[in-house]
Amino acid sequence: MPVATTIVIARDDFSIPGGDIPESNGATAPDVLEHRFFSLLRESKPDVVVLDLRQANGDGVGMILKVRRQSSVPILVVCGQDKDRAQDYRFAGAAECIASPVDVVAFNEVLQQIVRVNAQAGASATREPTCFRFAEVTFRPHHNLVVGADSRTVHLTTAEGLLLAHFVANPWEIQTRAALAGALYGKHRPATDRAIDVVVNRLRTKLRSLGEATEHLIKTEFRRGYRFVCDTSVNR
Repeated sequence: MPVATTIVIARDDFSIPGGDIPESNGATAPDVLEHRFFSLLRESKPDVVVLDLRQANGDGVGMILKVRRQSSVPILVVCGQDKDRAQDYRFAGAAECIASPVDVVAFNEVLQQIVRVNAQAGASATREPTCFRFAEVTFRPHHNLVVGADSRTVHLTTAEGLLLAHFVANPWEIQTRAALAGALYGKHRPATDRAIDVVVNRLRTKLRSLGEATEHLIKTEFRRGYRFVCDTSVNR
């Protein structure tokens, strides 16, 4: 059943459609727009941020990274037909991308799925360990954070955090894409395996950024799925 969802919608310059007050010269300074956007994020605590990047002057990746650094709120991107651009947005931290023109029913279904996944992550947080240890790093599932041996910190999206939690709870076991989809989405699984591959590749990239010890933790098992190839320990 659909649930009430609070969303914040912004353009690629952080302006809010219908909510901007121009300065006397008819324009609003970029830093003012950005400040207003993040103030609204803190005050309204939305379930989802929708970024309209259909006519983005830049590539949109920088905007997504800025949001990701300051908030863990899921990001839904409305973009053009360029599939490579949409994949870049997902790698940067977007939960999903919808190509324009946007079908209202499909848009609402994606919103509701994002909210369900995020709620699932929150509901499981009380049952999760305080942290996992593996390959000289610490994973804090409550906060979707991975901290390296040199104190470098990587922020994970909700989907990436759920995926890593599933891997570290089941090390050395082959995980089929169906099993990973179940861990991420429950019964609301995506239509293709490609959605799982995108999240796995995003997680791999972030783990590799922590150093040599984390470069090859997720192994691809041809035609079978993936395997987390490292011993793990739990701190409660």
